[in-house]
Amino acid sequence: MIVANNVFFQYTKEFYILNDICLNIKDNERVALYGKLESGKSTLIRVLAGLETPTKGDVTIKGINSKKIDFENDINLGYIGSKGTFFQNKTVEQNLSYVLKIRKINKDIIQQKVNHALNYYNLDIIKNKKIKDLTATEKIRVCIARLSLRKLDLILIDDIFYGVDKQECKKIVELIDDLVNVNSATLVIATSDLNIIEPLNCRVIYIQGGTIVESLNED
Repeated sequence: MIVANNVFFQYTKEFYILNDICLNIKDNERVALYGKLESGKSTLIRVLAGLETPTKGDVTIKGINSKKIDFENDINLGYIGSKGTFFQNKTVEQNLSYVLKIRKINKDIIQQKVNHALNYYNLDIIKNKKIKDLTATEKIRVCIARLSLRKLDLILIDDIFYGVDKQECKKIVELIDDLVNVNSATLVIATSDLNIIEPLNCRVIYIQGGTIVESLNED
């Protein structure tokens, strides 16, 4: 599914955020990129999602170089950034509907799918609230609900759990697990919390200082 070969990434000439990253993630595998803040795990997720271009090295997904992937036709990718991406002044329902409208889905089918997602993810009572007025946990639920509206081959999730209490984290992890199972998708999730990793049954890749290491030095 995903192969990264000697990937380096930098925003400035003086400092590499990613240093010689090599990894191989199989179809339907679940992988956690585990590291502290500023370890490089979020940047690696963004590189895998095609949101950043490696300074050196290359990434291939399903055998296609990430620089040449047509994300509308070559692979069904679902991505949730650490802060999510929304139309802040539009409602929850409008944000969900947009995903299907841009794909020119029939209006009746859009409404049917959106209604199901609103119900399944317990968003009915806030469907008319604007995104800017939601809590962090509600926004995460909207992100997951939005991904559920289409078939996915690959799900990439950045560290979305800051500011979310343990009980809500548990519920969100269950929703992610369900989404991955329904799609038989490959999952890559970045986190600094082992409690997130264990229930998802992920292979752990430790990231420290922009480098993959055998284990994480917590000192």
